[in-house]
Amino acid sequence: MPGLRSREVAGLPPPVGLRVMVVSQGLDRAYDRARGLEAIGYRVAAFGDVGSAVAAVERHAPDAAVVDLGREVGFPADAVAKLRSATDAPIVAVGCSGTLAEMLRCLEAGADDYCRPQCSTDEIDLRLRALLRRIGMANGHDTRSAQEEPRRVRVGAIEIDPASQTVWKDGREVPLSPTEYRLLWTLAEHAGEVVPSKALIARVWGNQYTAETHYLRLYIRYLRQKLEDDPSRPVYIVNRWGAGYALEEPKRTAVAV
Repeated sequence: MPGLRSREVAGLPPPVGLRVMVVSQGLDRAYDRARGLEAIGYRVAAFGDVGSAVAAVERHAPDAAVVDLGREVGFPADAVAKLRSATDAPIVAVGCSGTLAEMLRCLEAGADDYCRPQCSTDEIDLRLRALLRRIGMANGHDTRSAQEEPRRVRVGAIEIDPASQTVWKDGREVPLSPTEYRLLWTLAEHAGEVVPSKALIARVWGNQYTAETHYLRLYIRYLRQKLEDDPSRPVYIVNRWGAGYALEEPKRTAVAV
């Protein structure tokens, strides 16, 4: 559907600001799909497994969810059923096999719509818009009117406001470039957890750059220079060798008395 992102879709509500959870098999795949939806205007929270998505439903309060496990995994209906047990939000399932039997299982498990494997993000966008329009008409109001602003995240002395994409350290604003902010927010979405390097690259630059680890190291250094008291000894943005990076609360040191 060429040009879809550059124009309005007649009769369907614009997606700007709508909250969507993307559940996949691995954060790198989830972030790759998230980038496409974010480019259209959605606010996306990405999860590399359905268990972590279910645990975060109350915190994220999604307007909709997308289950896209990938063709090599199979059984998207199982993930749909677990997610449906945690939220009433509309769910779009992306198939693994693309068979009618799989579509039936997904719909029976609680999916509101189904896409064939490897469908485009534009198709998911249209299906989400149609579902949200129907819900808005049924409830007699625009789904966007019930939205809350995304919550600020605070880690130690660092505070991040996703609504304005503003970052503070010790109460003072820290100017970040769009790329620096996207990297920091990706870590903040999973504060205290290790985010794999490939997943970070997929979210910030795209899946086609997952081998370009020097981009990630460079921008991690930029963030440390702006946010750490001593960039050579980081306590917020820490590297877990062989695993990835994490945004953590600084560990308190014991004080002798």
